[in-house]
Amino acid sequence: MTAKKQAKAESIQAHYERLVAQGSIKHDDAQRQVLAALAALQAQLTQASPSSSGERSEIRGSIARLTQAVKWIPGSAFGSPKMTAVRGMYIWGNVGRGKSMLMDLFFEHVPLKKKRRIHFHAFMQEIHTRIHRLRQEKQDDPVAVLARQLADETTLLCFDELQANDVADATLLYRLFSGLFDAGVIIVSTSNHPPATLYTGGHQRERFAKFIELIEERMQVMALSSAEDYRQMQARSLQKTYFYPLGPAADVFIDNILQRLGAGEPHRETLSVQGRNTFFTLYNKTIGRFTFHQLCESTLGPADYLALAKRLNTLILTDIPRLPPEKRNEAKRFVTLIDALYEHKVKLIATAAAAAEQLYPEGDGAFEFKRTVSRLAEMQSEKYLQK
Repeated sequence: MTAKKQAKAESIQAHYERLVAQGSIKHDDAQRQVLAALAALQAQLTQASPSSSGERSEIRGSIARLTQAVKWIPGSAFGSPKMTAVRGMYIWGNVGRGKSMLMDLFFEHVPLKKKRRIHFHAFMQEIHTRIHRLRQEKQDDPVAVLARQLADETTLLCFDELQANDVADATLLYRLFSGLFDAGVIIVSTSNHPPATLYTGGHQRERFAKFIELIEERMQVMALSSAEDYRQMQARSLQKTYFYPLGPAADVFIDNILQRLGAGEPHRETLSVQGRNTFFTLYNKTIGRFTFHQLCESTLGPADYLALAKRLNTLILTDIPRLPPEKRNEAKRFVTLIDALYEHKVKLIATAAAAAEQLYPEGDGAFEFKRTVSRLAEMQSEKYLQK
C-alpha cells in the first residue's frame, strides 16, 4: 500500500499518532483536543456521502444531526430558544501551534469530491475579481450570485489564516458567508485571533459585528492553546537563508548564494498584473531578485504577490529595513508577501537590517507580524527547503 493510500485508509487520529511515532511532530494534548473535534466532523461527512451523487443534500441533513455541534441561540419567539446547525469549525491560536497542520489532516481525510483548501488572502483576491466580473455582466446582486456559484463548485471550504483588516470587506464577508452557510457549504478555518478580535483594522469595528456573530453562531469555535511554537523549533537549517545586518557582508552573502545556485547571467523581467508592471532581475527563469523597496514600498498588493509566487520557485529579497510604527502599510505588504510565498512553497533568501522578530516589534498590525516572524523561521528549515 502506498503512503498516500495508507493515509486515506486510516483515521485522522491514527494518521496523527503515526506522525508522532515517526518523530515528524511532537506529542501535544492541545492538538489532540482539536483533532478529536475535527475527527467527529469528518466522521459525519464520511457517513453522509461516500458515493452519493446528491452530496450536498445528504450532507445538509447530516450536519443538522450533529448533536454535539448544536448551539442554542437565545431570544427567539415566545421566549424559547431556537437551534441552528454548526456548519464547520473555526480554529484559533498563536502562530506556529499546528492549526494548519491539523486542518490539512482533516482536509486529506474528508472523502468529498467538491472540496477546496485555500489561503484566505488568495480567496479574497479571487472573490473581488469574480464580483467585478459579475458587475460587468450587470448582475443585480453579484454577492448572492457568487455565493450560489461557490456553493455549486464546493461542498467543503478550508481557509488558512482567516483575517479581516479591511473595513470595506465587512458587509461583503457577512453576506457571502451567510449565503454559503445557507447553501449547505461546510467551512473550516484557522486564524490567529478569536472571532471577537478577528478584525484588526482598528476603525469602524462595529461594521464587523454581524460577521463575527455569524461565525460564532454557525461555526464551532475552538482554541488551540499549545505552549510551543513548532516553527521556531524546526528552524535548524544547515544553510542560512536569512542574513542580517545589512552591509558589505550581506552583499557577499547574496553573491555566494547566487554562485551556489548556479544562477548564471541575470535578465531583466517584467511582471504584469492588472495593468501594473513590476520590473525585476531574473536568473535561470525561476529565481527572482527584488529589493524591499520594489515589493513593499510601492502600490503592490495580494494579486502581485500571488503572481510572483506562481511564477518563481526562489525569491531573493534584499535590504529589508527596520520598520517603525508609522510604516504599518509597508509591514502589512511584507506580511502579505510572506503569506503568498509560504503558501506556494517558494524558497526565500533575504538580507535584513535585523533579526526577523526585531523588524516590526510595535505598531498597528504588530501582532499579525508575529506570524510572519514564525513563518520566516520555518522557511529557513530543512523540511521547508526540501518541499
